[in-house]
Amino acid sequence: MNGLTDLSLERQLYDDGIRRVIGMDEVGRGCTAGPVGVGAVWFSLDELLAEPADIPAGLNDSKQITPARRPGVAQSVRDWQEHAQVSYASAAEIDEIGLTAALALAGRRALAELPEADVVLLDGKHNWLSYEPSLVDAHLFADADAVVPEVRTFIKGDGRIVTIAAASVIAKVDRDALMVELDAQFPEYGWAGNKGYPSPAHKRAVAEFGPTEWHRRSFAL
Repeated sequence: MNGLTDLSLERQLYDDGIRRVIGMDEVGRGCTAGPVGVGAVWFSLDELLAEPADIPAGLNDSKQITPARRPGVAQSVRDWQEHAQVSYASAAEIDEIGLTAALALAGRRALAELPEADVVLLDGKHNWLSYEPSLVDAHLFADADAVVPEVRTFIKGDGRIVTIAAASVIAKVDRDALMVELDAQFPEYGWAGNKGYPSPAHKRAVAEFGPTEWHRRSFAL
């Protein structure tokens, strides 16, 4: 089972004097139901670079791993790295403060559960983690009192950077499991299959049965 093994970016960071990093990725941004999640994994570069052979087999962008294999890879990540966290912002919070702020909220909730780092390696183009709460949404960030270190963004980082891929996999598996649990309560919407994304069948179910408390009412349902 092929996977990522290239640690060239992490070695460059180490050469630049960085010793502690957090890989981070979001999941569920494009869904119309369910929370948005953020996976975050803390790494000591001293340990990571000393034992590169410990990288879990098959680690990659979660979308490149088959659904059957994802849970095993995610568990391997958690066995490999003690400090791994998936945190969420709810559909109601997304509706209240918007998606960008909700991503920052989920990301800071994850950071609050991890040791401090020198740099966050964030998948994607945009640095939503450094969003500054406004007077309107500051109250929601009370349980996300975390220092946001320097953030470096990497387009398609989950498919080429080991530390980000680790976050990608745990986030995807954790949120998928949550949507399967919710499917048992709301089977009409097919969340076990669509995971809250706006599939044609999901849209038809919303039209027939109406939205639930787990739907993002600020989105086009």
